[in-house]
Amino acid sequence: MKRLSKGKKIVRVTRTGPTCAARYAADLELFLPRQGQQKYDQLPLEIEVSLGEHQFSEGDGFGFSLRFRQVIVEVIMNDCEMSREGRYERKVDKEAFHHYLKRIKDKSTSKRGSVSTGISARLSQVLSALGVEASVMAEAEAQLRAGDIETLESRIDFKIVRWAGAGRWHIGHEVLGDPNELDGTLKGGYISQPKDAQSTPELSPLCVLLPLSQVGYAATVELRARKNDCVYKPLGPERNEERWERKNRSQIEHVLALKMLEEQNRRDGFQAPEGEIILSRGRINVGWEDHDERD
Repeated sequence: MKRLSKGKKIVRVTRTGPTCAARYAADLELFLPRQGQQKYDQLPLEIEVSLGEHQFSEGDGFGFSLRFRQVIVEVIMNDCEMSREGRYERKVDKEAFHHYLKRIKDKSTSKRGSVSTGISARLSQVLSALGVEASVMAEAEAQLRAGDIETLESRIDFKIVRWAGAGRWHIGHEVLGDPNELDGTLKGGYISQPKDAQSTPELSPLCVLLPLSQVGYAATVELRARKNDCVYKPLGPERNEERWERKNRSQIEHVLALKMLEEQNRRDGFQAPEGEIILSRGRINVGWEDHDERD
């Protein structure tokens, strides 16, 4: 005979959102923990972030495409904290980075095709942005001129997803964006790559949440971009106008483009930090619920 045992508690995890201001340009997904991972005192936070391009059109010839050079992921914690271990970071794919350095070398050679001279100021800027110290800059340039890219790579610790502290991650380099792309803009999956790009179906957690309360806790995940990291490009045919007219029109349209995103934030009830746009937001709630069990 089955008895009804009351009062047993189980972990309850719910998800809200995400709400997106520019879904095709910036997509955030939050995943509920898989069976066996729903532990109240240690919950892996699994998300997926992918970046692309979004085209907006308002008629009257106004339109633009939107991409990003760098974005920010921030976890805002309520009654919980982040484990000191296992925070997500990711390096640039080695083969793609090798091709990037080769492109830099090819662009930096002189018009005569010499590989021993002609390293440009741009190369010095790139190497500096990649973390090569000034004291070894000349040696690094010589290695690149000689085609010794592997030795140069060993000097560089470049992360395309980097833990920045205070619950934040940066995706993309603040100067270079994504070196895998010729224009430096972000494209593709960056946190928990799409399933078809993984060797296993498992997701990599962004971090692990630890409770500060026995009642319940929550974490809000925001995907944001600084306004100066929004890469705007007008749509439509090039107008026949003076250079100063084209520059003024582009600046006006850029302002209007950002205003559209700000207005979407207001409609969604979001208040972004100064100088930033909230692209997407989702929330994970963790608590307890009574569960009737027959035994």
